[in-house]
Amino acid sequence: MSFLNTNRFHWLCFVLWQFALFFCCQQIFSIFYNFNPSLSCQDPNFHFSKPKCKLSKVEICSELTANCSKWLIEPAPFRSMVQDFHMYCGSAAYDSAWVATIQFIGVLFGAITYGHLGDHFGRKPVSFVGIFIGITFGVASGFAPTWQVFAAFRFIVGTSIASILIVFYAYILEFIEPEQRVFLRSFFNWGYARLVFTLACFICGYWRSAAIVTSLLSLPILPVLLVLPESPKWYATKKRFREMKNAEKRVAWLSGIPYDPDEKILEEESGKSEAKQDTKIYTMRDLFTSWPIAYRTIVVGSLWFSTSLSAFGSDLNSGNLAGNFYLSQFVSGGVTAFAKIFVFLLDTYVPSFDRRRLHQYPQIAMIICYAAIMALMILPESDCNSQGSRDLAIIIINIIGVSFIEITWDACYLVAVECFPTKIRTIGIGTCSLLARTGALLAPQMAYLSDIYRPIPYAIVCSIGIFSLLISCFFLPDTKGVDLAALDPTVELDYNRRKSVTENIGIQRRLTGAVAAVPRATIGEDA
Repeated sequence: MSFLNTNRFHWLCFVLWQFALFFCCQQIFSIFYNFNPSLSCQDPNFHFSKPKCKLSKVEICSELTANCSKWLIEPAPFRSMVQDFHMYCGSAAYDSAWVATIQFIGVLFGAITYGHLGDHFGRKPVSFVGIFIGITFGVASGFAPTWQVFAAFRFIVGTSIASILIVFYAYILEFIEPEQRVFLRSFFNWGYARLVFTLACFICGYWRSAAIVTSLLSLPILPVLLVLPESPKWYATKKRFREMKNAEKRVAWLSGIPYDPDEKILEEESGKSEAKQDTKIYTMRDLFTSWPIAYRTIVVGSLWFSTSLSAFGSDLNSGNLAGNFYLSQFVSGGVTAFAKIFVFLLDTYVPSFDRRRLHQYPQIAMIICYAAIMALMILPESDCNSQGSRDLAIIIINIIGVSFIEITWDACYLVAVECFPTKIRTIGIGTCSLLARTGALLAPQMAYLSDIYRPIPYAIVCSIGIFSLLISCFFLPDTKGVDLAALDPTVELDYNRRKSVTENIGIQRRLTGAVAAVPRATIGEDA
């Protein structure tokens, strides 16, 4: 038996997902293009009101603006948009934070549109169009003449990020086996993508060239997508069994294994259903016409919101920490990639390590890490000479905390994919992503708040983490090992669609009253 029942097609899917994550790292590009170099004054008689290490960025700007005639922009490891467009202080500094917010608004908009398009038109064409648009406008953003044009291009890039996180992710997971899902997220993950993305920015050293190069990292996906078939699971939900058979033949050919379907069953299904294809257009409303699906949407969506706010709030603030800029980013990516190997080992060799534990244990560790950072920042410091050891401790703990947040993302994505039937899978993931992007919209503002008072972002992350942990402990279902195809005969979705959402939920709650008593390991059976 091969490792995790893999074949060459599965490995192709794994590699494609890793290349897709290279583009998703555009979400943290603001760490680089918003890098704010240190400011000082060249006037011989100028002095700050107190040691510079004890002043916030807002206070430094205020004193320089009021009392300095000749500013000095100190050498920076990366030439950012902030330097080119002189967005150092005041309203201009806040505008630079808004560029990142606008990109996250684009991801939110993409979550709404691409999720529906992916369920209606298919995973493959929607993924291709989304990635192509993203690469095109990512490259164009490197030539933007003003920050406003740059922000507009980044909005479109954001929509394409959503197409990958929702449609392309569902596309890949519908091709691989249940036991391969954690392996995919453990060995082809955000940590490796972040390492490559940071390396590209390090080599370029300039935000314009970095925007172009990092956008092109995912270009190899496009020609490969032309060869791949549509998801057979998606064809099955549309009752297009002849096309499903052709897609399965292509998958078998790419896998290097013989194709031997049960022809009798296939002919019966084709005879009954080929002429009656599923042309129904599903929308976000269908997530709430069935009580079991509505319950999962609310619970998992809440976790996506809190995890996104925590993840991007801490990530985007990492550029404000002391220490070597690139070293911090490289180590953060490396630690995240390495930590996910342990997730795979626990999931494979410890049967009791389910999706709930995958979310809760890292969440507890993350809360402890950021509470410690907050305490270190609040404690008084006698002078600036001992500031270095404190900053080093903060950087190390922050890197550990970021790695734990990334592990909670694994739980969020896995549960979302394993909760929703194929008919509404990308709509379900898209809705969860919509809630996540709502949280992410606040992340650039959290990074800006650190300019006013450094502990604020960590206080917010700790509070949100506790909220997320409570939801996970009391409400999160376990979906480990669920067969995605077993989720497809979803009677609840088609039950009396003429009734209102409230009426349907009430009816389904009575009809599926036994759902709460069903063991978590068999969650797919209630669908």
